[in-house]
Amino acid sequence: MTSRDVQGGQPPRSCITKREKMNPSEITSAVTPVHDALFCAVDVETSGFRSNRLVEIGAVKFNLDGEVEELQSLVNPCERISPAATKIHGITDDMVRNAGYACDVLPGLVNFMKGCAVVAHNAVFDVRAIGGELARVGWDSPEGPVVCTLKMARRLIPGLGSYRLESLAGRFGIRPGDLHNALPDARACMLVFLELTGMIPHETSIRDVPGFSGNLGSASKTRSKDINPGGSIEEMPGIAEARLSIEMEYRQDRSTRPLTVTPLYCFKRGDMEYMKAYCHRDRVEKLYRLDKIVSFKRIQEH
Repeated sequence: MTSRDVQGGQPPRSCITKREKMNPSEITSAVTPVHDALFCAVDVETSGFRSNRLVEIGAVKFNLDGEVEELQSLVNPCERISPAATKIHGITDDMVRNAGYACDVLPGLVNFMKGCAVVAHNAVFDVRAIGGELARVGWDSPEGPVVCTLKMARRLIPGLGSYRLESLAGRFGIRPGDLHNALPDARACMLVFLELTGMIPHETSIRDVPGFSGNLGSASKTRSKDINPGGSIEEMPGIAEARLSIEMEYRQDRSTRPLTVTPLYCFKRGDMEYMKAYCHRDRVEKLYRLDKIVSFKRIQEH
């Protein structure tokens, strides 16, 4: 079996690369046969905390002929990246400090995925991370079928010792390159998927593919977009847990000024209550006194 390198020369970390012209007019649904379908392999890297904020997205659009259009971007998560996560994907706080926020990056990703069946390895992680970010800015997830290559491999090749992406890539002679970065992972996922589809009739509809995981909208559901703060300071811990961005009037000296922040957590020190939040203007975490917040409202989009 011929080895294939998915690294392919690393493009800049925020780009769309077109290798072959795709036809975006065709919309792939759950009943579309595999041989007629347009796919989008997606991978994300996250901050490593419970909030699961995006720090990088990578996506590859393709069909069974392997035609490729690629997208990659770093994402400012509005919080620190955990050291454990950095050890895996190599992305640091400094690398994302000047990157676009999720609300800046997501429209490009959603448009890129439009009309495609989404393919991901352990798809529930990637689609929920994307769905969580969409919910934070009050947007719905796009529609479209989802196929998980992890489930697909377990169904089609039972008994393997490992079903990790790099293990499957090695089995198929795919040189994975710099895995645990979003775009190389998405490329590897695409090639593993193409190998796996060689084990099923190409007339098979997407919903009958082993590893079919339902619709993107339902697979990525989260409750964040249902939170609609009424402006009470008592709501701030819940806002921080959901990582919702707010615009607040903050009293400083004898005047107030508008600030856009993403609350991270609240705490009490002595008799005073504080909020640690990510300041969007200065792109750093800052400390704010809750009693100095005159008013606030949730930001649906920038």
